[in-house]
Amino acid sequence: MMEAFALIDFASLLTMLFSLGTVYGATGAVLLVFGLMAWGDRGRRHRLASGSFWIILGLIFILGGVLPHWVTGLLVILMVVIDGTTRTTRADLPRDAAVAEPVRPGTFLRPGARIFWPVLTIPIVTIIIALIFRRAGLDPNRGALVGLGFGGVIAMFVALRLTRGTVRELMSEGRRLNEAMGAVNILPQLLASLGVIFTAARVGDLIAAGIEQIVPGNQLFLLVLANCLGMALFTMVMGNSFAAFPVIASGVLVPLLIRPFGADPALAAIVTLTAGSSGTLMTPMAANFNIVPAALLNLRDQYGVIRFQLPFALAIWSFHVFWLWFMIRHG
Repeated sequence: MMEAFALIDFASLLTMLFSLGTVYGATGAVLLVFGLMAWGDRGRRHRLASGSFWIILGLIFILGGVLPHWVTGLLVILMVVIDGTTRTTRADLPRDAAVAEPVRPGTFLRPGARIFWPVLTIPIVTIIIALIFRRAGLDPNRGALVGLGFGGVIAMFVALRLTRGTVRELMSEGRRLNEAMGAVNILPQLLASLGVIFTAARVGDLIAAGIEQIVPGNQLFLLVLANCLGMALFTMVMGNSFAAFPVIASGVLVPLLIRPFGADPALAAIVTLTAGSSGTLMTPMAANFNIVPAALLNLRDQYGVIRFQLPFALAIWSFHVFWLWFMIRHG
């Protein structure tokens, strides 16, 4: 009895201290700092608009759980207006001048293999907190998300200890990277919302109805082609194969391939999912993979990564089509 009570008490304490709300609040606080720094940068264009963009986003992260949905929606629209009018700019400073304070002797000595410590801290903390959540009888998936947030915070302090830098230097470099990526930082959240809307609107059923009118029900290869093509196209629209998969799986994969042909659900699902992943390589909507690297590396062509990946993506997608057709037909 006492052990059960202790476990419940521990789970409540864990939920209170390590929650997604805490992670969102910390994220919002960092964005507020970035916005205030942009406001105070008098040497840049559109400093008030740029700073307001990140401050609004920070407020959404901090207060999103208590604000009425319509207020959050208006704030998002305001952010779209600011960025749509090209008011979200980066600081007009070279990288060496991103840190305002002079570098102290010995601050940035080459740390060797220790440079990987902050990077490795994030997955280690994520795994530990996920295991703690599981041991306490809580959702380990939520624990992994919480661990990812706390892992990032701990990694920042590890980096400060390793480089002997200051918090101001940390925030200055963080602001520089954040502004280099720009408004695409919020694209994953917007695309995730789009996936929920498409699923609720039963867009997959509409696609299936259109396919049934065009492709005969006994033409396995054409149905597989339509399934993989639809998955790739929706992934290109949403920028994420995981967001596109529920739409295609419920509307096309299950009713047109798995049920009529008795396909192995696990096999058909994973091949369809990875076929959609080839679409990730071909779209700017997958900003984290294709646009952010170009911005961070200052590539002249912001779509250079996509152009390089395009032939490989088409080859991978074609292989998935023939592989899925072969496995269903001879499985």
